[in-house]
Amino acid sequence: MIAAIPVTELSVLFLMILLTVILTIYNHRQAAALRGVERLVQDFVAMQIRDRRRKAQDDLPGRIDPFAWISKQVNAELEGQPLVVADVTRVVREVSAVELLTTSGARVVVSTLSKSNILRFDNRLRANSRKRSAADRVASFASRPLLGNSRWGWGVITIESVMTQANEFFDIEAGAAGERLGLEWDNPSRLWFYVVK
Repeated sequence: MIAAIPVTELSVLFLMILLTVILTIYNHRQAAALRGVERLVQDFVAMQIRDRRRKAQDDLPGRIDPFAWISKQVNAELEGQPLVVADVTRVVREVSAVELLTTSGARVVVSTLSKSNILRFDNRLRANSRKRSAADRVASFASRPLLGNSRWGWGVITIESVMTQANEFFDIEAGAAGERLGLEWDNPSRLWFYVVK
C-alpha cells in the first residue's frame, strides 16, 4: 500500500518549484538587461573611438613627418644603432613602395606588399635588364631592384608592422605618410619595412 504524502510536504515541494520558476524568469530578465547595458557601453566606446579616429584623420595629413614616422616604426623593431631616414630615393608605384636613404647609408624600402612580391618584381627587373642595350640599361637605372643584389632576400632585414600590434591610429598615420611621399596606400592595416645595407 502506498502511503499518502502529507499536505505540508506537498505544499513545500510546490513552493520550491514555484520559487525555481520565479528565479529562472528573474535571472533571464537580469541577463537580458545586462546584455542591453553591455551593448550600450560598446556603442558608446565605439563612438568615442570613431570620433578620435575622425579627428586624427582630419589633423594628420598636413602635420605628419613621414621620415620621422618611418624611422620610429623601423627603430621600434631594430636593435642597435637607430636609423634616421633622410631622403627619398625613388617611388615605385607598381609595388606601392618607396625607397628611402638613411643618414648611415642604409636603404629602407617601405611597401604594402610582402617580401615575396617585392622579390618577384626585382626578378622581373633583372630579366628585363638583360634584354636591353647598354643605353637602355643606363636609362633604366631608376628601375634597379629594390632589395639590391639579393636574389632571395638574404641580408635584408624585414620588419612587418600590423595595426593590431601598433597603435590605434597606425592605418591613418601610414596613409598620411604614404600620401606625403607620393603613394596612395589608402590607410593600410599592414606595412613591410625592408632595411637593405
